[in-house]
Amino acid sequence: MAKNLRIRASGPLQVAEFDCHGCEGRSTLADARCRTCVFGGLGVEGAVDRVVLKQSYHRVYDSPEPSNLARTLASVKQLAHDRALYAASEGGKCKDCVSRRMKELTETWPRLLENPHDLSPFDELKEKERNLCSECANCTAEHFSKLINSIKDGLLGLIESYPARINDNELFTGRSMPFFVEGVWHPPKFLTKLIDSYTLPERRGEVCIYEQADRPVNFYDLDLPEFRLPAEQLGLLEDAFRLEIKEAPGHARFANPMRIASFSQDWYNSLLHIAREHSNVRISSAELQELAKKMASWLTYRVLEPLSYDDHITDIYIPAPPEIQPIYIVHDKWETCETGIYWTTPALLGMGETLASRLGTAFDEVRPQLDVEIPELGMRLFLSRYPAMWPQSVSISIRKRRKHAWTQPLFIERGTLTPLASSLISNIIRTGASAFVIGEKGSAKTSQIETLIPEIGPNYRIISYQDTEELHLEEFIKHGYKLENVRIADPEHLQRQIDAFLRGGEAYWLITEVRAIEAVKAALGAAARQGSQPLITSFHVKTKREMYDLICHIMGLHEAAYKYIDLVISTARFSTHAGSIRRITEIAEVLKDWTGNPEYVEIFKDDRKHDLLVPAKFLVGNKHLINQLNSNDLSRINVITAAKRVEFLPPERGGSCYIPAACERLAIQEKDFLTSILAEAKIKSDLLALNHKNISRGYLELPFVSKAYNVYFALLKKYAPDYKKVLEGWHTWIKAQ
Repeated sequence: MAKNLRIRASGPLQVAEFDCHGCEGRSTLADARCRTCVFGGLGVEGAVDRVVLKQSYHRVYDSPEPSNLARTLASVKQLAHDRALYAASEGGKCKDCVSRRMKELTETWPRLLENPHDLSPFDELKEKERNLCSECANCTAEHFSKLINSIKDGLLGLIESYPARINDNELFTGRSMPFFVEGVWHPPKFLTKLIDSYTLPERRGEVCIYEQADRPVNFYDLDLPEFRLPAEQLGLLEDAFRLEIKEAPGHARFANPMRIASFSQDWYNSLLHIAREHSNVRISSAELQELAKKMASWLTYRVLEPLSYDDHITDIYIPAPPEIQPIYIVHDKWETCETGIYWTTPALLGMGETLASRLGTAFDEVRPQLDVEIPELGMRLFLSRYPAMWPQSVSISIRKRRKHAWTQPLFIERGTLTPLASSLISNIIRTGASAFVIGEKGSAKTSQIETLIPEIGPNYRIISYQDTEELHLEEFIKHGYKLENVRIADPEHLQRQIDAFLRGGEAYWLITEVRAIEAVKAALGAAARQGSQPLITSFHVKTKREMYDLICHIMGLHEAAYKYIDLVISTARFSTHAGSIRRITEIAEVLKDWTGNPEYVEIFKDDRKHDLLVPAKFLVGNKHLINQLNSNDLSRINVITAAKRVEFLPPERGGSCYIPAACERLAIQEKDFLTSILAEAKIKSDLLALNHKNISRGYLELPFVSKAYNVYFALLKKYAPDYKKVLEGWHTWIKAQ
């Protein structure tokens, strides 16, 4: 084995790694010096599937072809060392001739290793031996020329597919990556057409979505800035990585498992300062800090870190073995997409073991499954070691949440619902109504519940029950919302928590991502028994009937528990030629006077032809005005006048029973409640208009939405039911933004 060569296993692959540090070659098979080293080293080894040339960048040849060529060169070289093939006899006067010819032939081998496609050295040897005496000429034709032809024939079949001009082309297709990037990143294999592109937040990378010819799956391409690091910066990073130190730098803080990323950043920032002192590189401390951040992110989270910046990704799948199956993602618009990223089994196993240390457990042969959260990335991972088909590998399924909290204006902007429908839901929820959010996987049920937190507002106490960290609770708390987080683990323990919260006073209960039926049953039953806890929860069911069967037949709760719910909000995901869309398809009120078969009022319904959620049994009055009220642009609507021209559809005509009952309970005039709904729809329309003028300002994100809602709710408290003054105050504020 060559001194700079190491063969290791990576899942089902054998990988040859050449350490090119200190070599004058350019670490590429386009360089003749590197070809000599690689083909010479691989020729004496077993077959390998991948070749890596390692310097500050790694050149990866993800193909067995370099190994095949090297082994072919080595096998034909054995012919050149067989003296019996040079002449009929090795004795007498032929002995010196055989030695000379063998020496000349073996001395051509370095030239062959440099340019395997160039067989001219053999032709030169044949030409040199042509003008010999007849006796030697016959021997040459019968033995030496035949030997050379055998060697050429052994090489020709293998090199015919390689480039004819080795100096202008790479012999094989190589991928160049910084030394700290794992796996191999390939471009699309098929003809493509660009259908979407965008920049990740903080300029973390550029994403391109390609449609692939004759293939139903799109291609997701992620271009990262570290792939374009200047050579001197990448070299400095590697110097820091390879730096041998006897003790930790003084200002590198110690880590605990939950703070490993920040510790790594401090550590590499310290190492980079040390490396800079011993180099001629001129780089600022701020740039060193940025390099340390990139390095720490890769070493801690690998490729998951840059993927975490893409809020369009909802799921990530890494099938086993990752060396031969690429990562694929689920995109909220383009659904399932392939990537060109092939990870490595050792890297995945190492990451699994690191994450297991967070939980104080292990990820090994005894405990081959791991369910773990990375809250700082907004990801939950399920790792399975030794899948049945691939016993030496690992597969990972990842659920990813948006980096920042969802809001109702964000969903309105995406066409999920209208300002009027959003305002109806929010106003009814604030009166103390309970709701089910239902739909299939990927229809944004949990996100819908999250958007209701700002709608409920900072005045109310909210208790969240979840077994997966899906809600951005810390972000909401930062903006003044009163939230408590209850993690569901054991239903019996949950029951004690529920009892404690019931004694603690009224609160909104949000149940999200709770998969244990007993846990949901405990919370739902307690809320219904107490009678004063508005409950909002999501369920993975397709229809209202399935929802009823789940509650009353599968969970075994009395139908009175189902009647405790006031609204059922149905969600769905649709595939279109322009990508995937998520919509609220129905807002239905659960009636109370029925037995056995639930009865509903369909307040809003889906108009699939026009891709719009439209009022059904909600308002009566001028139809043209109602259509205008249901649009996203309410800039020309006079809310006070509109509230006089439409009214709620009364219960006796099939309209809502909840609204008049709530108005009576809260001593609110129905006309005032309607005006409140229309006014709130107006302010949400104004937020959309403001955002369209300057998208980069984040007018639909939680910080600004919270600020805007606080202004509006303060105006309501001061002036309602005089909505003219409320809206005048609002317009004064919004124009100043």
